[in-house]
Amino acid sequence: MATSSAAEPRSEPAEPRPTSIRLRLLALAALSIAATLTVAGLSFGYIFEDHIERLMEQELEVRWRELAGAVALGEDRKPILTHDLTDPRYQLPASGAYWRVAEGDTVWMRSRSLWDQDLEPEATVHLSPTGQAIERRGPNDSTVYMMEREVRFDGDGAPRVFRLAVALDTAPIGALRRSFVTDVAIALGLIGLVLFAGAWLQASVGLSPLRRLRDDLARVHRGAKPRLAGRFPSEVAPLASDLNRLLDRQEQLVHKARDRAGDLAHGFKTPLTILQGEARRLEAAGSFESAALVKQQVEMMRRHVDRELARARTIGATAAAGTLTDARRSVERLIDLVGRMPHGEAIAWNNRVDAALRPRMDADDFGEVMGNLLDNARKWARSQVQILSEWRAGAAQFIVDDDGPGAPEAVRAAAPRRGEPTNGDDDESTGLGLAIVADVLAQYGSTLTIEASPLGGCRARFAAPT
Repeated sequence: MATSSAAEPRSEPAEPRPTSIRLRLLALAALSIAATLTVAGLSFGYIFEDHIERLMEQELEVRWRELAGAVALGEDRKPILTHDLTDPRYQLPASGAYWRVAEGDTVWMRSRSLWDQDLEPEATVHLSPTGQAIERRGPNDSTVYMMEREVRFDGDGAPRVFRLAVALDTAPIGALRRSFVTDVAIALGLIGLVLFAGAWLQASVGLSPLRRLRDDLARVHRGAKPRLAGRFPSEVAPLASDLNRLLDRQEQLVHKARDRAGDLAHGFKTPLTILQGEARRLEAAGSFESAALVKQQVEMMRRHVDRELARARTIGATAAAGTLTDARRSVERLIDLVGRMPHGEAIAWNNRVDAALRPRMDADDFGEVMGNLLDNARKWARSQVQILSEWRAGAAQFIVDDDGPGAPEAVRAAAPRRGEPTNGDDDESTGLGLAIVADVLAQYGSTLTIEASPLGGCRARFAAPT
């Protein structure tokens, strides 16, 4: 049995190409307009030709009556013209206007314009709208429209029946038809452009609620607003309502997940406390190696619990949409708290955050980030910590400087990022607080940067949405 090689590459299904409702509408509008104008152009051409043929037939009718009124029998019983016909073109060879008097196969008289030629039938006979005129081949392979009728003369002897025919060249009519078609094509082309512009405007205006819905969703995604608000057309309003309900459901699930994660993390607190007491008991009993191992594992578990509690408390950009935090006041409150911690009273805290700055972050999230950064600065600063804000690349930047020993280049390059564990066993250098900061900032699409500070120590910098 033949088997396919495991190394044989599998073809990935092609991603569907993005489609545009506007392009679809415009394509359908263009096809509809083109089809409509084509039918209209053909219809106009047919109607024009029909009216021209009727007009030509009326002209032939007048000319035939004039010819019939001028024909009479002479003394020798031959047909003659009692007076000249009015159209001077009858006297010019191949002028386009012709007449003829025939009896049977004998042509008794013809206009000088026919010269020595006759009116021959076309291969394809085309009748006029009323069937009174017919196409014939005229002089010099021209095509004429001819009307032919019989006239009966009674007198001495047997009655005589003559066929009187008048004809007009169709060349001027063809030129007029082509000119009409050209003018109609230009007019319909302009009409088509106007209709397509109207279709484009209609599609743009008609789809504007969807564009506004997309913009509102983008603001919700960025955390600029909590829900889709405003009035939408009746066709779009149900979709906006469903999306709001979906956002509500998502928020409920997030809160429920946060509560369950918090409960789970708190559930570990008591067992960890018991294990920590057990480690002290082992140490008192002289089992120093076992006690150290238990303490190490308990401390590792406690760090994970603290980090998961911080993650569970994080609101995030979507849930914090529309929330503005007074950054300066929050920093002042945190300085007051951190200043009461060990070594905090010996540090000069300088709050230079812009009082008008209002980052679009949940107050607890902002406090979690800034509190951990201030606490980290407290641990390492010698005498001063400076907190300031600035604008860079169109975003609000928050900076915490200390005058401590600073961090080596390798440590700054390996600043904690979301999902990466921190190293170190010392409580003062575990990096857990910075890892929590990175987790919270990741919820707002931001990152933590560790740099060298002008004060000689470390500079922690992060951007906040505004």
